Amino acid sequence: MSLHSSSEASSIGSGPFPFKSITIPLTLFVVILGVYWASPVVTVTDSIWNLYTAASILREGNFDIDEYAQHIDLEDDIRVMSSKGHIYSVYPVATPIISAPFLWLANEYFSLRNSQDFFAYLKKNHPNDVTGKLEKAIASVIAAAAAVPMYLIGRVSQLDQKRSIILALLFALASSMWSTASRAMWQHGPSVLFLTISLLIMVAARKKESLISYAGFFIAIAYIIRPNNSLSVILTSLYVLINHRRFFLYYILSAAVVAIPFLFNNWVTHGVLLPAYYFQLFNKLTSTPAGFFEAFAGTMISPSRGLFIFTPLYIFSVYGMYLEFRKGNFQIQQPHPYLLAIIIGHWLVVSSFADWDGSVSIGPRYFVDITPYLFFFLIPVLHDFGTALHSTFWRYAFVTTALISILIQFRCSTSIYPFLWNRYPVTYPDGATYRDWDWSDMQILRGFCPEDPERGQAPACWFD
Repeated sequence: MSLHSSSEASSIGSGPFPFKSITIPLTLFVVILGVYWASPVVTVTDSIWNLYTAASILREGNFDIDEYAQHIDLEDDIRVMSSKGHIYSVYPVATPIISAPFLWLANEYFSLRNSQDFFAYLKKNHPNDVTGKLEKAIASVIAAAAAVPMYLIGRVSQLDQKRSIILALLFALASSMWSTASRAMWQHGPSVLFLTISLLIMVAARKKESLISYAGFFIAIAYIIRPNNSLSVILTSLYVLINHRRFFLYYILSAAVVAIPFLFNNWVTHGVLLPAYYFQLFNKLTSTPAGFFEAFAGTMISPSRGLFIFTPLYIFSVYGMYLEFRKGNFQIQQPHPYLLAIIIGHWLVVSSFADWDGSVSIGPRYFVDITPYLFFFLIPVLHDFGTALHSTFWRYAFVTTALISILIQFRCSTSIYPFLWNRYPVTYPDGATYRDWDWSDMQILRGFCPEDPERGQAPACWFD
């Protein structure tokens, strides 16, 4: 991977967006989507009723899934709830809404090849491999789409074309965007897409200030997708208020376009402005200081849930923060301190959860949502690759951590064994977080025991 300086001008075209054609963004999207689609692992768990909710939106114009009651166990399935005599998914409706157009296309295709449409198939069938593969396909489109605004963030931030492509590819393939966001219709993929678009607008508004008005629309969507994004809402709004005050009202109005229908639907459907899921933070809190400090460390370095274990490239995101600090960019007029505050605040919030490890999942699932912010801080490292990493050792270290990160994501996206780690020897969420610290049974190495790949605990089995 060569990153020597390019003679290409740092900005081409006119206006805040330095590009002239959609060829490169479109090519990036297609290539990444191809990788995601070709990766066979499906990790449908919490998202199991998303397609059914999307089908209800398309067929009946509502969010309840009463028509699928025969598939649902209200007593034992914690992913559903009853409200005003109807059955709903407990999770936010934004992800099914985003899924609905894709489900419509899938139904048209399905109808051409079968005697029934896909809606009839859902009516007859409990969630299965077919619905799981469709979820993965939709999630892959959304996760691949998020790489496009990340590429544009690189270009707007004065990265040349080659380095911006590298940034986007690393974002897509060296992070949990591949192993988690693209594997099922979790909230994380859509959340990252809209957070990345919002970040792009923040960066581009430094050249054309009026663009900041639209950031409210996208950050509001990110919140209704995933309430954990409240920190992004608060700090992005603070940034706009301080630095783009004359457009703040327009920013609020663009957010209201999303927020008002959201609140109205909650009131009509559930009789409250915010459903119970939006207060989940208070139900997840750990009860002891020891639990907090375990999570504080575990989210970063535990062998089966650590952020730096699954994406060691993030070491250079931290270095990028240092570079930006040295350049004087951590000023109130710049987005950098607000983004760092989101990252640290998110870390503190997740560390306060009793289930800080994300339960049945792969790697640091709860940190997927701040992926765009972590990659934003890789930009100064890529921009000054020859000078910021002034020794050969550090340049090789960057490339090595990038390749290791990609290999880990490849492993978890192409082999089911890392996901099966969640089920043996203890099934989450009933298991204790002590498993996250077991260096003899690392999630990324499950499947490498020849005699029993499903249950063999590696690296322990290598030394038996």
